[in-house]
Amino acid sequence: MTGDMTYHFKPDLTLTENLRRVADDQIGAALDSLSDEGELEPRVHDLRKRMKKLRGLLRLVRPGLGKLYKAENREFRDIGRMFSELRDAQVLTKTLEEMAATAGDDSVVPLVTWATERRDAMLHDHDLPRCIEEAATRLEDARKRAAAWPVEGTTHEVVAGGLKKTYGRARKCWRKAGRDAGDAELLHEWRKRVKYHWYHCRLLREAWPEPMHARIDTLDELSDVLGRDHDMVVLEAALEAASDDLPKDARKRAAELTAAESGALRERAFGLAAQMLGEKKGQLADRLAGYWISAPTTGGRKAG
Repeated sequence: MTGDMTYHFKPDLTLTENLRRVADDQIGAALDSLSDEGELEPRVHDLRKRMKKLRGLLRLVRPGLGKLYKAENREFRDIGRMFSELRDAQVLTKTLEEMAATAGDDSVVPLVTWATERRDAMLHDHDLPRCIEEAATRLEDARKRAAAWPVEGTTHEVVAGGLKKTYGRARKCWRKAGRDAGDAELLHEWRKRVKYHWYHCRLLREAWPEPMHARIDTLDELSDVLGRDHDMVVLEAALEAASDDLPKDARKRAAELTAAESGALRERAFGLAAQMLGEKKGQLADRLAGYWISAPTTGGRKAG
């Protein structure tokens, strides 16, 4: 299971206190990545990951945030998007490097060279210093706002409502994908919804650690499998767009490897989803919210 041991609610705290604490931790970690002078790729990856975790956090308590949710969710989305093209270029290069390592021959090596040059050119053209400065300023402002975020409503209303909406969307995408497993956009949307549900389970893991950790681990695998399949889709589209500039044999070999891997990944995804998404949304939301409300505390649960 992925680390980041601060990304969870504490049963002794109110929802408002938990929201503010986790938000401050995640925004602080994102600012650290922006100010770090280390290798760029992990810094960009970490920043975008933090933005997604913040959006997952907001989604869990969305019923208690009112109009605040929409504006703050949009802000974290837009900060992450400032680095999306650069991140996509990094992932494309890594995907081809991994493919070359397992291909059994040198057939796709020319594609690795192409992707590396493409990534480096994008890095050269990307106004990175300006983006970093702007992102840092916006995150500092968000950190100040987060210190005053309120959550209105009962614990069950808020937690069950947030769980139900996100889990319900993941379940709906799964059922649609079952009717059209070749719809790449639908699979990508499914992955995003699964990931948000994964974040919610991580946030609530102290409700009942052993079963929650088991669920978290399986959701993590499902998200990774769907994410890897999306990498294959992005690779296929990038190679098609640049087909005139790439060796035909290399493209053909990459297409064969991509199709084979995507087929296996989608089969695995549907198997995992049957375990994780079979329960009706209202039942799951009430069950996990009930776990949270009943979680043992050291000093007694605070109201709110």
